[in-house]
Amino acid sequence: MAEAPVELTISRLRDALWAASVSESEPVSGGPSARAGTLFHRTMAGLLSGIHSWRHVYTANDLGDAATLQRHAWDRLLGPMLTEQQADFAEHGREALWLWDAVKAACAWLGTLLRAAQDKGWIEYDPQSEDWRGAEKLLASEERLEREIRKPGWRAALRLTGVPDAVLRDPQSGRWCVLEFKLGDAAAAVDLCQVALYNLMLPEKSEGSVALVRFLPQRHETLFESAQLAEAQDRLLDLAARLAGLVAEPLTRNTAQYDELGKAILRTLDNFGIKATLAEAPVIGPAFLRYALLPGRAVRAKKILSLSDDIGVQLRMPPPLIQIEDGVLAVDIARTDRQIVPFHRVRQALPLASPQEGSSVVPLGVDLRNQLRSVNLADAESPHILVAGTAGSGKSEWLRMAVASLLLGNTPATLRLVLVDPKRSAFLDLADSPFLLHREALVFPPDGSILDQLDVLIEEMERRYMLFHKEAVDDLAAYRARSGDRMPRVVCVMDEFADMMHSAAERKLLEARIERLGAKARAAGIHLILATQHPDAKTITARLLANLSVRVVLKTTTFQQSMVALKQPGAEKLLGKGDLFYSTGDRMIRLQAPFLSETERKEIFKMRPQAMKQTEAGRRKS
Repeated sequence: MAEAPVELTISRLRDALWAASVSESEPVSGGPSARAGTLFHRTMAGLLSGIHSWRHVYTANDLGDAATLQRHAWDRLLGPMLTEQQADFAEHGREALWLWDAVKAACAWLGTLLRAAQDKGWIEYDPQSEDWRGAEKLLASEERLEREIRKPGWRAALRLTGVPDAVLRDPQSGRWCVLEFKLGDAAAAVDLCQVALYNLMLPEKSEGSVALVRFLPQRHETLFESAQLAEAQDRLLDLAARLAGLVAEPLTRNTAQYDELGKAILRTLDNFGIKATLAEAPVIGPAFLRYALLPGRAVRAKKILSLSDDIGVQLRMPPPLIQIEDGVLAVDIARTDRQIVPFHRVRQALPLASPQEGSSVVPLGVDLRNQLRSVNLADAESPHILVAGTAGSGKSEWLRMAVASLLLGNTPATLRLVLVDPKRSAFLDLADSPFLLHREALVFPPDGSILDQLDVLIEEMERRYMLFHKEAVDDLAAYRARSGDRMPRVVCVMDEFADMMHSAAERKLLEARIERLGAKARAAGIHLILATQHPDAKTITARLLANLSVRVVLKTTTFQQSMVALKQPGAEKLLGKGDLFYSTGDRMIRLQAPFLSETERKEIFKMRPQAMKQTEAGRRKS
């Protein structure tokens, strides 16, 4: 039996292209931010459809008048939105002016198209209904497109889905055209790839075109014919197939360049009077290369360990991380062609959801051998996790990836969450999730008390132990088996817990509760994942460390912070963006965290139990 088609959204593909090129959160210097782009798209969507669209503004006499539409766009759409976000734009007046200029240019552009359509006889004003006949056959805003594609070598068909900004019948050529509106000129190549795939999904592809319309704020429109996009579409479909897991994803290797870099390391050491040889070919990870060095006779390993900064300067790259690993000196050099590890790759390796037991497995990252490393919260050696890392290290992204993995492996009957989110952004999409332990289990300090939530967990822990005593069992698994009660596992994820330790008194109260849960909660099926930007001795005390056996440490600001979190230096030399150390004792294992795109995160966080069951059923078939 043929496998069911695998669905992939254009947005998810675009996220992967962004991750491989630039960060979408970093606008081009002097250009508009993502905040302005969002308001621009909301304004355009309002002008194209709904109660504030152009259809309810123009009559036959003033169709296309730019000033009329501009006043309407300000009064009904952009103006009220800017008022709502006045605080955000208070210190960004230039950006607000830029946005308004772009909206004015968009109104003039839309007016020109509408006049041309009227001249063609495609649209006609009906005074009786005060509406335009034929408008729905001219322009559709944010309409879902879908196409199923099969290619030799794929294990199943690919179902591409997406919602372009608009689909328009071009008055000049009479053909249908996909439109994407862009405010600014950042990542033009990524934008073009996005609309090229939308072009594939037109109902009449052979007659379709694609237009990329930019407002900088001056309008600039680029029209591409289908034939011009064929080569790019083939390459993009290959990438889409790898993202969807339809074909094996090859690891890109520039072996000649990597071999030359190994020789450069040896030459650099030779300049310092140190003889060494390479024990084997470099091991190629997603973010870095590992070279195994054998020191020459009478050369002390400590001497090479101390030369990290000097090697980095000589090679004109970040200082390598050098450590003793399996009897050799492991020298980790940052890859100039760094690759991401998309979450869909590890998603296929996650345990399937069990209606009775669920899953307590948390993926950590991918190692140098491209193998996924995970921990099981149900194990006595790994019931709780400490996550540390400075801004930009990927700490919050790792937390969201871990939560997403738990959601995919469970239903609300087998898993409940308590989420503490001081930044009010890490877990906002879970505000109404059925996975929350109770209605107030998503906490935004200081509005909500974390101490109260920990007290709820302690009460729940003691209640469970009383039930275990009645059933004469020791832990959650045994209780489920004997009683038939699917009592859910509870995971408390606390981001930036250091911010909640403002005073010595509050610190002691928080420590006492975490210590109590850390010591007793595992057997009751209650687990802690605590994260902080500041892994210093004041925040991560010996009492806390004693109960947080699993450490996930991303890039730290100083080696002292690495010493506190890992009892070893090294985290200060990590590369950021998901490069991490995992430790359960004295040994550190370097991993790359999977990248969970915003689109996939929203899909999983908003997914409801029935949809999850359908998703898991599809995975079981494949």
